[in-house]
Amino acid sequence: MAYRHLIKDQYTDINNLTTLLNSLVNSYRLLIGGAYELNNISEAKKSDVKEAVKRADDVGEVIDEIIKALDECNTSYVKYCKIKKSFIDEKSIKDNIWTEINHELNFNNSSDRDYEEE
Repeated sequence: MAYRHLIKDQYTDINNLTTLLNSLVNSYRLLIGGAYELNNISEAKKSDVKEAVKRADDVGEVIDEIIKALDECNTSYVKYCKIKKSFIDEKSIKDNIWTEINHELNFNNSSDRDYEEE
């Protein structure tokens, strides 16, 4: 069961990375919008605009790293989900077959008793 705990931790990590990515993308958009607005202000210095764009670029690089990490983590998590689904499907099919067999056997046994009583 140690693997189950590991997978739950990985799911939590993926969730945290996704939340962080969402926040950073929102910040990136705001930084780009701010740089654009700053660029349209005639009194703004060119160095201020360049610095605003640089800040947005820095956040963009962090976003790229998080996307790479999510790609790597998602691969193994998706494999886990597929394996789990296969197991559930197989178990479910086997359980359904056994349930049907048992039901049929019980039905046949009860039918045999009905004939014996007559």
